[in-house]
Amino acid sequence: MFIGTDTTYLGNEIPGLRGQRVRIFAVLRGSLRSDANPDADDYYVNDNEKLARLGGVTAEDCIDAAPIRPDGTTSFVHVDPRAIDLECFAHLSKPNEQ
Repeated sequence: MFIGTDTTYLGNEIPGLRGQRVRIFAVLRGSLRSDANPDADDYYVNDNEKLARLGGVTAEDCIDAAPIRPDGTTSFVHVDPRAIDLECFAHLSKPNEQ
């Protein structure tokens, strides 16, 4: 179960976010592929059961996430880091990608 999970951003692509906690709202399936289709029914997945049926999170996915404030709420500003840039998905990256 990943939707609703809190994790740490480990990447460098989003300035100022490295080391910060974020909450996962959805998976943007295959968004890093050149043939990604944001209009496809299985592109924006915000349900854990549907995500499991589709095969889970891959290194080709990005994540719809929001930074967590000190009081535990999330920012209204969302970011879309690569899945492999989040601590809970870092195991999906190839050794030379980090």
